Amino acid sequence: MATYRELPSGRIQARVFHDGTYKSIGTFETKKEAEIKAGEAERRIYYGEGFIDRDMPLQVVIDEWFDEKAGTIKDRTRTSLEAIKRLHIEPFFGKKKLFKLRRKDVVDWVTHYRNLKNKDGTFKFAYNTRLNILATLKDIFNYAIYDMEILSKSPAGRVSVPRNDVDTKKVIKYYNLNDLETLLDFLKDYEPDRYKEYRLHYTLLYFLSRTGLRIGEALGLTWGDFDGERIDVNKQASRDDKNNLSIISPKTLSSYRSIRIDEETSQLLRDFRRIQNKMILKHDNFHRNKHMAIFQNHDGTHLIPSTIRNSLRRYCNMCGIEYKALHAFRHSHAIISLEAGASLLYISRRLGHGTIKTTADTYLDITNQFEEDELHKISNVFNRNMA
Repeated sequence: MATYRELPSGRIQARVFHDGTYKSIGTFETKKEAEIKAGEAERRIYYGEGFIDRDMPLQVVIDEWFDEKAGTIKDRTRTSLEAIKRLHIEPFFGKKKLFKLRRKDVVDWVTHYRNLKNKDGTFKFAYNTRLNILATLKDIFNYAIYDMEILSKSPAGRVSVPRNDVDTKKVIKYYNLNDLETLLDFLKDYEPDRYKEYRLHYTLLYFLSRTGLRIGEALGLTWGDFDGERIDVNKQASRDDKNNLSIISPKTLSSYRSIRIDEETSQLLRDFRRIQNKMILKHDNFHRNKHMAIFQNHDGTHLIPSTIRNSLRRYCNMCGIEYKALHAFRHSHAIISLEAGASLLYISRRLGHGTIKTTADTYLDITNQFEEDELHKISNVFNRNMA
């Protein structure tokens, strides 16, 4: 039988009998609410579902949440979630009592992360990073509500991540057409120190600039994904913290796609395959990749993005252009394509974006030529029909 008492604050404390003693299940605004919660607690005890410990630290929920989550997600995602909970959630909330946490606690935590700065005065965490951290905390609270069924309402439910001024305009690094041509012309004539015919980096960077694929998607491609006219994107190369490589499926459904490539890029790949086959037959130390990867090292291993970045930095320095990282080729493809007149929807699907809004938000502020061309089309229609 549950017992109730009114506290000096006016709230009603409810206690239920469990393991030979009465234990509090919390305080409530009204006796009716206390009776309802006590009834739920007694039902759980009767059916052996467990007693809800009002002193339970959030760490208990975090551990159970992660144990269940870890068995259903990919290694890379599991590593990311483990880092978020260990570095950003457990130090703040792990020892706090679950049932004592309030919305203000979460808001204060979010504000703390917003205001953190590096030594040079720049903000330490970008908007998307902070968004991901909060989303993880919300998922933990939702686990307590819907899976453990011990919490009725999430203290993070309506908390949002505020933007800093620096977040409102993300800097997109890309190579303009002149710099891109300068780099690729240099690489076309550049002879590698070993196997001079095997212009691996030239072929890869040319391919990235003409397709807009992410580097992981490109390195995951096999010759079976190329039919002469199209490239099927259905996997990606990924490396863990110890730099071990694995071929995994794309993160989102929109990343699965088949894109058409232009004749010049198609011919480049056909020539590259012919040279690759020739090198394998000609040199004893030149081996075929076991997955039939298109872009492979001479010893048959997959390329490592960090090694490519180091080489790219050196090539940029040699031909006198600014180094802007591998992902800049993806941005370059999108921006140059939009300025050439390609539709936003076409580019969005080609890049594998989940929505056209992602493409618009990322690139339209940069592509002034795209805006001018679209306005010119509209003006032509109005002028023709009103003449």
